[in-house]
Amino acid sequence: MTVKKNINNEEMWPGKLPDLDLSYRKSKEDVWRELSHAIDSKQTISPEINLFARMWRPIAASVIILLGMTLFGRFYTKEITSDVGQHITAVLPDGSKMILNAGSGVSYHPFWWRFDRKVELQGEAFFEVKKGKRFDVVSRNGITTVLGTSFNIYARNDHYQVTCYTGKVRVISLVNGHALNIIPGEQASLNSDGSFRLAKLKDSEEPVSWMNNMFVFTGTPLHLVFEEIERQYAVKIGFDPGIEYLYTGNFTRNQPVEQVLQMVCRPYGLDFEKTPKGYLIEKK
Repeated sequence: MTVKKNINNEEMWPGKLPDLDLSYRKSKEDVWRELSHAIDSKQTISPEINLFARMWRPIAASVIILLGMTLFGRFYTKEITSDVGQHITAVLPDGSKMILNAGSGVSYHPFWWRFDRKVELQGEAFFEVKKGKRFDVVSRNGITTVLGTSFNIYARNDHYQVTCYTGKVRVISLVNGHALNIIPGEQASLNSDGSFRLAKLKDSEEPVSWMNNMFVFTGTPLHLVFEEIERQYAVKIGFDPGIEYLYTGNFTRNQPVEQVLQMVCRPYGLDFEKTPKGYLIEKK
């Protein structure tokens, strides 16, 4: 026999939830008081440490600024470049003067000059150095060191040649460390093995004739002559590398470039042709 149990609606769905006490017994003043107490109870920084921190910050900032200025002065580099067909005269921070031949460039640190008088050179330049601390000119293959003098440096590719005009010049090979002192009227040229050969000049004005727009060559490989013409006239010259003649002669930059090419080419039975890209040298 099945017994049925009657469950009324009130048992399944009570008319109300149990009574809950949702009231908050603390006032906001009590909450704030307890929060303030908790903050005050935390460990505080001693006045001595706080004072040290305040003093250290400006000192550290000053050190950083000073270090930054020192590094800027040490490594800031000024560059001067003489384009093809151009000669430039420039004055260094101590009043020393340099004249750059065409297609040459120098760089130095102007803000560090009082501590280290050093110039890096690529190309050819004449220097008149004021007396003072050591003065160095660094090139690819050598270093020229003086105190106060005048000299000319030719440093292009593997060619390195220094001519002294006043004072005394010391040259140091960066190939093998060979060093040599030269005096006015002497010229040091770098050999292929890194050593220097010394020569006494019959005409000391010849190496610096370029400053007067005159170019003198004595037994100079022809490709070097063509390269000089390119620099002085801002033109391109194409030629067969197999042309290995030695040229002796001179020309001035006041002459037209085609006249100069004719003077240089004629003794060797060479001819030249003007093209859209420059001049082409070829055998007749």
